[in-house]
Amino acid sequence: MLTDKETALLDAATDLIKEHGMIALNMSDVHKKAGYSRAAQYQSFSDKNSLLAALCMRELVQNITAIEEQRYKELTGDFTVVLRPIVYNYLKLADRLMIDSAFEQMLKSVQSLPATDEFSFLKQGFEFLNTERHQKA
Repeated sequence: MLTDKETALLDAATDLIKEHGMIALNMSDVHKKAGYSRAAQYQSFSDKNSLLAALCMRELVQNITAIEEQRYKELTGDFTVVLRPIVYNYLKLADRLMIDSAFEQMLKSVQSLPATDEFSFLKQGFEFLNTERHQKA
């Protein structure tokens, strides 16, 4: 469970990435936008990669919950699909294992969706990501 501070920092990072892109994300901008000190930020996220891992993890958990609760219009792939493959190899082992576990759960959730045209692209996308993930392992 995320603390209010962690949620605010992740929300700020999300906004900054959407505004300027991941490459331009600067940790100093994140804590300022969230209204926290630099020290408070580094208590939650030791570096940019741990922040990016948390963004991926949060999105995976939100998507799994949305599928379980049949809130399909809330599904997103900003960090799971785009960010995870880019930063994955730079993450600490603990972060990679955490994301892998959540990704496996997300894949099972996606596979359990009804076999309709509405979900075929999502299913194909996660199958592709899964294949790509196993080829790199």
